[in-house]
Amino acid sequence: MEFANQFNVQGRADTAVRLAAPGDGGQIMRLLQTAQFQHLHVDWHLPGDWIGTPGFVVQTRPSGSQGGAAITACLAAAPDPAPAAWVRVAAMNGADDPTAVLSAMLEPILPWLCREGVTELGWLAIESWPNPWLPDLGFRLANEIEIYVKEDTAVPPIPPIPNLRIRPVAESDLERLAVLEAKAFVPLWRHSARALQLARSQAASFDVVEVAGELVGFQLSTRSRHGVHLARMTIDPAWQGQGIGSVLLTHTLRSYHRRGLYRVTLNTQVDNIASQRLYRKFGFAASGERIPMWVLDLQNCCQP
Repeated sequence: MEFANQFNVQGRADTAVRLAAPGDGGQIMRLLQTAQFQHLHVDWHLPGDWIGTPGFVVQTRPSGSQGGAAITACLAAAPDPAPAAWVRVAAMNGADDPTAVLSAMLEPILPWLCREGVTELGWLAIESWPNPWLPDLGFRLANEIEIYVKEDTAVPPIPPIPNLRIRPVAESDLERLAVLEAKAFVPLWRHSARALQLARSQAASFDVVEVAGELVGFQLSTRSRHGVHLARMTIDPAWQGQGIGSVLLTHTLRSYHRRGLYRVTLNTQVDNIASQRLYRKFGFAASGERIPMWVLDLQNCCQP
């Protein structure tokens, strides 16, 4: 794939794509509220956190007679950590060809991602609108995320594990948890220490599990509209299959119940059979709601 030096929507010479600047924040926030097509996958960030980075661009069009320009579309992608990145923010109105608009905004971002060592760009299609157009942009459907729900207080009996301790996370744990993430997950699903730090400041609960003093896993939960969402449960692969996940999940559910939180949701990949087996044992049921996960492979794009 070649990258041009000038970026505009094909057939629209009156548009331009440039890096988002700090002064664009107000227009971008308004666009995210009013645009026909919107996408937010920010985890624990705010949408404006990436403004000023090479991964956040806007499309502009002349506005009024004073030489001003209105922001009509935006897109942000960021690695955290490399070698994978996600499309975090996207918004546009329906007046232009959506594929052309998205292509024009991706064009200046992809070389920067390549320089950052990114080899794949993910788009979690929380909203359905991009699904018809992503294949034309080179994305492939890589997986689906299914939402599981539990609304009762039943917890199966789980045998204790000697020398196992569960405690609240500490700031000093975060770098080790990021290393654990890299061991347990493929790049797109890893969290950096910085992301975990942001999550800690917003979490409903965030616990680590140790066995004989060795940190072997953690869980991270956030409040949801009707209860709580188990956002992350990670066990070191070297310690999987020994019941640690069951003990941690038991502890987590009981802590929810003590706080009057009974509706629990979580997400898992449809091909993660081991996780589904664990969650079903604890009374979670698939909701039937699935979110497509698209991936753009950048190895070929990044060739000099």
